[in-house]
Amino acid sequence: MKKQFKSSSFILLGLAALSFNACKSGLSSGDIAGTYVNDAQSEASIAHDTLVVEQGKENTYLLHRKTGFQLSVNGKLGKQLHETEEWTAVLDPKTSILTESRKGKVIAFPDSHSMTVGKRLYRRLH
Repeated sequence: MKKQFKSSSFILLGLAALSFNACKSGLSSGDIAGTYVNDAQSEASIAHDTLVVEQGKENTYLLHRKTGFQLSVNGKLGKQLHETEEWTAVLDPKTSILTESRKGKVIAFPDSHSMTVGKRLYRRLH
């Protein structure tokens, strides 16, 4: 009976340790900063997005978005156009999700190699 109790205790401790690690959500705030890119194409345009994420004060992050795009008219691409935007976002440390302050965009980090802004997937450059 004692052997069974010891092995059961060992299994319970192992499960508790696994549960603790599983409850840790997302990435640490230091893992979020970096450069992320997304390429998108449709019948109407081609776009190349770059988002640079840098940590500000406390749980605040600055995102610098640079987009190069070409509109398509009658199947022909127009000239290359560029736009830039500056976003401020607040990190929820429990979920590792950023919420952009002005428009409420949700920015998530499914792993250390990618980021999502809404449904758009960005890959991290190393």
